[in-house]
Parts: sequence; structure tokens; C-alpha cells
Amino acid sequence: MPNRDQMIRMGPWAPVAGAVLGLVLGVVVVLLLASAVETFAERLSLVFAVLGMTLLGAGGTLLADEVRLLRRGTSAVEARTSGAEVIAGLLNGLTPARLLILASAFVLLLSAYVTTSG
Repeated sequence: MPNRDQMIRMGPWAPVAGAVLGLVLGVVVVLLLASAVETFAERLSLVFAVLGMTLLGAGGTLLADEVRLLRRGTSAVEARTSGAEVIAGLLNGLTPARLLILASAFVLLLSAYVTTSG
């Protein structure tokens, strides 16, 4: 069996596939709500909703890959103290997956805000 790199689990195109899935779901939402949209604020809200779902799809895929890597790493290292794990969590901090999910949450919140304030 070929020796695969430990840092690449899903492949480089997995976040793109997740983003495309989020984009397709966003377009389905737009098609379902197209007849009810009348004002500019509502149309802008739909644009933000599609963008947020696309970012969420890409971030979700990256987060799944990150969780898989962390599970593999914790099963390999059995003797880890709780203090070292807390410090490692603080050092890892903001990963690309967490950043994308945070950005998608902000964009979806912005979508809801535009609708209510318009």
C-alpha cells in the first residue's frame, strides 16, 4: 500500500467540493424564496445567504479534515497531560477551517440583519 502523507487526508479539492455544495444549497434557497423577494434589502439578504452557505460548505469540509487529523494524532500519542493539551489548543488557535466557519457565521448574521433593518 502506498504511504500517504499524514497531513493530507481528504485531498486538495475537498474544500472546493464543499463550497460547491454550499453554493448549490444557496441557489436552491434563492429559487425557493425568489417569488417573495421585493425590496433591495431582501435581495441583498439572499446574496449574503448564498455567500454564507458557500463559506460554510468549504469550512465544514476543512473542519472535518481537521477533526480527522486530530483524532489520528491523539490515538498515536496516548500519554498526554491535560495542561499540555490546553496549551496546544491555544497555540493552534485560528485554523483555516475555524476562520471560514467564523466568517460564514458573520455573513449569515449580516444576512439576517439586512432583512430586519431594511
